[in-house]
Amino acid sequence: MTNGPITPPTPQPQMPAELFAAFVGIIDQASVQRIIAGLGAAMANKVQRVHLLFQSTGGTVGDGIRLYNFLYRLPVEISLYNIGTVASIGALAYLGAKIRKTSPSATFMLHRTQVSPGGATEERLQALAKNVTLDDARTETILRARLKLPNDLWEMHKVADLWLSAEEAVKYGLATEIGEFAPPFGSQIFNV
Repeated sequence: MTNGPITPPTPQPQMPAELFAAFVGIIDQASVQRIIAGLGAAMANKVQRVHLLFQSTGGTVGDGIRLYNFLYRLPVEISLYNIGTVASIGALAYLGAKIRKTSPSATFMLHRTQVSPGGATEERLQALAKNVTLDDARTETILRARLKLPNDLWEMHKVADLWLSAEEAVKYGLATEIGEFAPPFGSQIFNV
């Protein structure tokens, strides 16, 4: 029994062909899942280009590699933008995008895997050392395949944090160009 005519559902608004979003945070399971879900929704809604402001101080190696692999094979054109700092495993994940822009004043930092072994037994330290060796090998494989660092910077990377300016990031292949995250006036910016 109805009280009147049935009205059809309101059509959902069309997604724009170009989408703007921001991710600021650590790389972990939850954040990578949000990024994947957001980009998946964009693809399902036939968004053709995604511009993602991407800022991270790092996080978990496995999650950074998962995000790198996802972005690297994404069938949608995605541009990542560093407008401040992208560091540690965040820099490796950043490499997954085909278009990687950086503000002139932005910086990048790369370093080898770090763990805090406080209170660990000898056996636990051996297990941690094996894990660090595995993580270093897999991140190093990606970095060496994608970056054109000179030998002195590879050597520095072995023993210290390696900081790169925006210009150096472009020169060595970490970023593809200098450019700003500049959505047009009236654009909605989604947070992931």
